[in-house]
Amino acid sequence: MGKFQTILSKTLVVLSLARAISAVPNVTVLPLGSGCASYPNYDETTGIAGPLHVAVDSTGKEFDGFQFGPQFSTAVGGGAWGFMVVRPAKNGTVAPEPSPMQCANDTLQAYLDMGFVGVRWQNLIAAGTPAESVFGFGLPDLPDPNYHLETYGEVQPGSYLGAVNVTTWGFNYQNFTETGEYYFLRLLGPNSNNLATGEPLNPGEFTGYIKVTAA
Repeated sequence: MGKFQTILSKTLVVLSLARAISAVPNVTVLPLGSGCASYPNYDETTGIAGPLHVAVDSTGKEFDGFQFGPQFSTAVGGGAWGFMVVRPAKNGTVAPEPSPMQCANDTLQAYLDMGFVGVRWQNLIAAGTPAESVFGFGLPDLPDPNYHLETYGEVQPGSYLGAVNVTTWGFNYQNFTETGEYYFLRLLGPNSNNLATGEPLNPGEFTGYIKVTAA
């Protein structure tokens, strides 16, 4: 994966599809509202929505319905950052335990062990270059322009994560000795074509959604 060059967003937002999903391309999104009230399981007294079930949807692969967990890296100068990833189940085993999720302070959060700062609710973002705006946390906050995010609404049941009027994500396979197998996700937004080939998808990449429901 390429080096991060710019932060595309400070927070993720909830999006929903404007029709039933039969294929990933050519979906329509509609405004829903802002903040955590857009998420399922919203509590007006606390301003928190949760617990949330945040899962892979409509890839047509065996891990549709799988939830997300962290893949950590270490930032220069210390501190943790990383991706929210999907780990495939092996030999018919169940998928790894997912991270608890909620929306608080108008931001989607995962409950993560952030090392020396301890276990805490960590804000989730979509950040990187336009070609690789990845689903993650604590990503380097470089002083480049950010995409302005909005919240979009549902016509069919279910809410979907996205930004800049886009709900489609690309799933990219990784396999390293140190980390094992996982898929990281990049938002297929404006200017997200592969920089080397000009194609909409990376080699081996496939598309899908991130669906949010009440846990």
